[in-house]
Order: sequence, then C-alpha cells, then structure tokens
Amino acid sequence: MAASKGPKFYVVWVGRQTGIFTSWEECSRQVKGYPKARFKSFPSREAAEAAFSKGPGGSAPARQGEAAGTPAKRPARRKAPTPSGTSSAPGKTYDTEIYCDGACEPNPGDAGSGMVIYRDGKLAELWYGLYNPAGTNNTAELNALRQALLVAQEEVARGASVRIHCDSTYTINAITKWAGGWKKRGWKKADGQPIKNPEIIQPTYALYESLKSKVTIAHVKGHAGVEGNELADRMAMYGADRKERDFVRYPVDESVADILRLKRG
Repeated sequence: MAASKGPKFYVVWVGRQTGIFTSWEECSRQVKGYPKARFKSFPSREAAEAAFSKGPGGSAPARQGEAAGTPAKRPARRKAPTPSGTSSAPGKTYDTEIYCDGACEPNPGDAGSGMVIYRDGKLAELWYGLYNPAGTNNTAELNALRQALLVAQEEVARGASVRIHCDSTYTINAITKWAGGWKKRGWKKADGQPIKNPEIIQPTYALYESLKSKVTIAHVKGHAGVEGNELADRMAMYGADRKERDFVRYPVDESVADILRLKRG
C-alpha cells in the first residue's frame, strides 16, 4: 500500500494576506483572483519558513495556475533586519489583520491617512481621512498607526488576535523603540531637543504600551503587491484628495480592482 502523503505548507508572498498557511483552502482564499499572486507549497514548515523569509525572489514561487513543487536549493541570503518591536510572525495567522498607511503630496502639504481591516481572511472595512493641509509623510503615517491601534484595542477586547501592518520603519521605530526614551526625558531627544509631532506620538505610544503584549506590529514593504498595503495607500491618498478631516468608512461594495485604480501615493 502506498505511503500517505504528509501535510503541505503554503507560502503566500503576494496576496490578500501574506504568510504560511497549512491548507490549500486557506491559501486559495488569499491568491484566487488576486492579480500577480505569488505562492508555493512546501513539504515541511521549516522549508516554508526559510522560503518565506527570503521573499518571492529567493525560491521561485509559483504564479496562479503553475504547479507548486519542492523549491530548488539556493545559496543562503542574508535577511534584512526587522525594525525593533516588530515581527513578521511567519506561520502564524491572526483573526484580525489591519493595514495602515499615510500619504502626503507634496511633502509637506496635503496629507491623509488610510486603514484596511481584514477579519478571518476577508476584507471587512476601509477607512480614510484625517486630512491636514500642512502635514507630512510622517504625521500621516503616525495618524494611521494610531487609528489602527484604536481598532486593535476593540478587537482585543472581543477576544481576537490582531496584527497591524505598517510600511513606515520610522513610524514603527518611533512608537515601539524610541518613544520610551523620549518619555523618560520629558519628550526630548538625547540631545535635549524637543521631539517632533508630540501631539500624535504621545497618545499613540500610550495606546501601544497598553496593547504591546497583545498586538503584533509588523513591517510590510510598500508598493510590493500586498493587497492590504495597496488598499491602505489608496485610502490615504483618497483622504488627502477629498480633504476629509474626519476618519470615515469607505464603501466596500466596490470591487478591490476598482479601489486599486484610485490614485496611488
């Protein structure tokens, strides 16, 4: 009698959500119908985690419709450092995935923030706004992360596991790494100069401190084909273009493709 095949592990580099999935059903939800999806199956979790950490260029992932087989061995590639306080958490899935982004054109100038929420792998909510006519990329990104943390607070309260994705290393490090020292020095930098944007950083850091043991903040590469990041980018630009000062919901009844055709930041 033929030996039964062991379980497969599916890596998704580009799709609605990225990560490692343990069933084709889960993987398919992330890549089916997604433009230029990049994914591949592996015979073990170790192989999948190694391939996921290398990125789509490191193991020749399959596009939709291609056969997914065992990756060819390639020379080890040095992994880029992850910003302090973040985790890509390969192999782990979350009940709620939040993508946040900011946009400013010109910089400084018209700024807006955007946020996208997925629940149980499905697009649930889109948000845009917080327009500032004299904003910067940094203020827009910080505002977006604060809104994401506010949503995370509600999701945690209902018992959900949460991961926030942000493409700004400055914003991640400012809140998860530097803000603690700034607070101890009376919100001043090491050289004694006051920090910039304390009106956003202080409440955002307070939120992070209350949630850091329950919420993961992960860096996502911007404009790399990750649906959540691309949608958050469009929402940020939409908020700036519409000059919407509040943070309001965008209708999800449009197709993802239509939303992605909005102005890109």
